[in-house]
Amino acid sequence: MNITDAHVHLITAGMADSAYHRYLKLFPAFPDAVRHNAQKLFGGGFPEYLAQTTIEQQAREWLSQMDKHGVSRVVFFPIAERLEEMRDFIRHAPGRFYGYAFIEEPAGETAPVRLKTAVNEFGLCGLKLYPSIQMFHPGDAALFPLYEEAQSLGIPITFHFGISNAPIADYRFVNPMEIQLPLKLFPRLNFIIAHFGAGYFREACLLGFHNKNIHLDTSGTNNWREYTPEKMPLEEVFRRAVAIYSAERILFGTDSLLRPGAGYRGAIKEEQIGIVQRIGISESEQALVMGENAERLLARDGSAP
Repeated sequence: MNITDAHVHLITAGMADSAYHRYLKLFPAFPDAVRHNAQKLFGGGFPEYLAQTTIEQQAREWLSQMDKHGVSRVVFFPIAERLEEMRDFIRHAPGRFYGYAFIEEPAGETAPVRLKTAVNEFGLCGLKLYPSIQMFHPGDAALFPLYEEAQSLGIPITFHFGISNAPIADYRFVNPMEIQLPLKLFPRLNFIIAHFGAGYFREACLLGFHNKNIHLDTSGTNNWREYTPEKMPLEEVFRRAVAIYSAERILFGTDSLLRPGAGYRGAIKEEQIGIVQRIGISESEQALVMGENAERLLARDGSAP
């Protein structure tokens, strides 16, 4: 079975700096809080690692980890709009590395043009939006030009809703129900909700009602379950997701990030393969979840990526 991990992270020193200054811009009166929360998440030698590691070195390290864990392709999400850095990174492994764009101020007038550049000139294949750290409501009509451009380009948009490990996140913007109207208005645009909704699994399930252009990714430990009243076993989350969405709209991911002392999250991969094999779907459906769905969504021309 070919494995495509549809959700991992690339962070460079430039991306980390841009993200840090985004927070300072959003919260200029709270520099100490921004610094404290950033250090809490990215401490432990990570800033030093980024400063000393080139994009080429990260690419080699990723390829080594992918080969070690039997992963054919990986989809990388950036944390800032450093489009050139993502372009340079994915060029090190065509056919194995796929990169998403991140657009600062997605409701801004120039956002659609910047997305078009990212896709047509830099070879990126999707858009990552993070409402709770970018402070926007995804159902706001100001986002519609960006959605229209993504639909025209034939790329998917992955949203992080729900709880977050980000240094500062505003939970006023975490409910996936906000994309209910865009789902109807942009029927040829594929929307992906990361982490099964990260605590908003009920809402993610409801969005599956009469909407065929929405997908779920399975990425990460899914420890959001520990903070819900029902505390569903992960296997049951998979069962319900497949029952509502079908195996054709579930995408495997690990939410991996290479950093000192932490490589590819192979344990998550093995756990989720085991679950997919136990929930009563066919081998062909298992292959859809573990890679073929992501490959289909990434193929703008209808061919395999």
